[in-house]
Order: sequence, then structure tokens, then C-alpha cells
Amino acid sequence: MQIQENVPLAPLTTFRIGGSARHFVCVQNIEELKQSLDFARDQNLATLILGGGSNMLIDDAGWGGLVIKIELRGMERVGDTLIASAGESWDALVLYAVSEGLWGIENLSGIPGTVGAAPIQNIGAYGAEVSDTLLWVEVLERGSGEVVRIEGIACGFRYRSSIFKREPERYILLRAAFALTKEGTPYTSYAGLADMQRSTLDEIRQKVLAIRSKKFPDLSQEGTAGSFFLNPLVSPDAAARLAAHYEGLPCYPTAEGTKLSLAWLLDHALGVKGMEVGGARLYEAQPLVVVARAGARASDVRALAKKIKNMARERLELEIEEEVRIISAPELSTERK
Repeated sequence: MQIQENVPLAPLTTFRIGGSARHFVCVQNIEELKQSLDFARDQNLATLILGGGSNMLIDDAGWGGLVIKIELRGMERVGDTLIASAGESWDALVLYAVSEGLWGIENLSGIPGTVGAAPIQNIGAYGAEVSDTLLWVEVLERGSGEVVRIEGIACGFRYRSSIFKREPERYILLRAAFALTKEGTPYTSYAGLADMQRSTLDEIRQKVLAIRSKKFPDLSQEGTAGSFFLNPLVSPDAAARLAAHYEGLPCYPTAEGTKLSLAWLLDHALGVKGMEVGGARLYEAQPLVVVARAGARASDVRALAKKIKNMARERLELEIEEEVRIISAPELSTERK
């Protein structure tokens, strides 16, 4: 394990913007992870856990403490269960499942990031979420230093949330297990998959990848963290009010409330698709997505997001939240045990 200093973080995130880490380390096993946490504690440094960097925006000022990049590797099949270490690519796990003929996570094809980040965010797409198949996770409990297993049912999953997101200082994800099946059928609730009821696993995966390629920018060309905002969850009355005013607004009843299509509202109600602030803009093909061109700064992205949130509040009486984790300047001086 080697602690480095003044390491640029922009190349380690899919936004490709942001400052440097004062201290930086890659960990490849649990012992190195514990050693890095000990170093941070001894030096009184705030810690930031980094996976694939696909769901965060690093401040232009960087991170004044220790960034710990998780590079734990390994995937295995045990019966119809797939077990993967936190540093593995999420899409590599999906591809492995498809190649093994196992159903359950194929609708989540093409999502960037690591296995360790997937349960934290309860990633989801096209009618599926990680919580549908997660069997258990192994985590390092930061308070005790012990490795513990948490069953999927105890992860407190909600829409794009979990106990790991709500209590970020408590656990560090190490491994995750997914209960899949050889006897599955296509899950086609998403309109773009409606004609795929008799399709194979690989056909579903290829269709999902094709849909994503039309909605999300090419990461080799522009920086992005995918969907920047969460679809709002509102009361049925609030949903009915908006739907009455904006004919055609997609609304989806859930156990947590009525989910509104924010992409539809940004396009049809606010007309902000393609809006720019500095080097940041709302993507023309999917206004939930913020893209950053070469030379953009994190402050551009934050200013654009603030503008959109203010417009939604003033014109729609709607509070919207970021899905992307904002690593903001005030955190640079905050102690994070």
C-alpha cells in the first residue's frame, strides 16, 4: 500500500472534472483498507471512498483528506448466486450473469460504476433495481473494524437509496451476492422493452445497451455522471395537480409515493433541454443528464443544477434532488471518521 500526494481526481471520475486529493491510496484487500483508515485516523484526515467515480461530482478545490480507491477484485458463481467484490465493474458482472444464462440483472446492463457502489445507490433502470436480486453484502463496519454480513432485506432499500447511502460513515462495501435464476423470463414493463417478451438474455442486454446509447452521451467524448437528478416522489394529490396542468405527464404509483418523470417535466414543462451554464449543459437526448465539455468546471455543473432546481421550485412548486453525490468544498475541512 502506497499513500500518494496531490493526485488529480478528474481522470478517476466519469465527469472528468474536479480538483486533486491531498492524499490518495488504492486498496486491493481488506487489510490495506484497514491500514488506510488507520492512517487517516492518525493524521486526522477526512476520508472519501471512491469506486468507479460514476456517481459523484468532485469540487474544483479537490479533497483535502484521504481518498481511498477500492480495487478489491473477484467474481464467482455458487449455484445460481453470483458473488462479486466491490471493485469489480458492475457491467462486467452483468455480462458474466448473461454469459452464465442467469436472469435477474440484465435490465441493468451498461450502467457505469462498480459492484460496491450499486447497493449504496440501489441502482435501477428499465423496471429493475439492485434490490430485486441482492441477497447479501459484506461490509467493513468502521466503528468496530469488523467484517459483517448484512442480508438484502436489512439494507433499507428505497428509491435510489439504502442504509449505506443514508449512513455513509458507518460501512464500507466489500462484496455483494445476487440471487439469480436459470428459469427467468424477460422483464418488459419499460415501454422500450415491451416487444421483447420472448427474447433471450443476450437480446435483452443488447436492447438495453442500444437504448442507453441513445439516451446517454459517449463517455469517451463528454464527461457525465448519467442521470443527475432523481425523479421526484410526491403525494397523489400533488401528482394529480401537475398532471391536470401538464397533459401527458408520466406518473408512476409506488409504495413511497407517486413518481414523476422529471425528464418529461424538464422538456415539456420547463423547456430546458440543452440549457448551458459555462461548460455544463443538459443533454439534448435526455435532460436528466448533465454533460461537461472539455474545460468545464465543477462550479459550472453546480450552477446549472441550482438554476434547474430554482426553476422547478418557482414554476412547478416542485423540490428536486440530485442523484449524483456532490463532494462540496465545505466537506474538505469536515472530520469524517
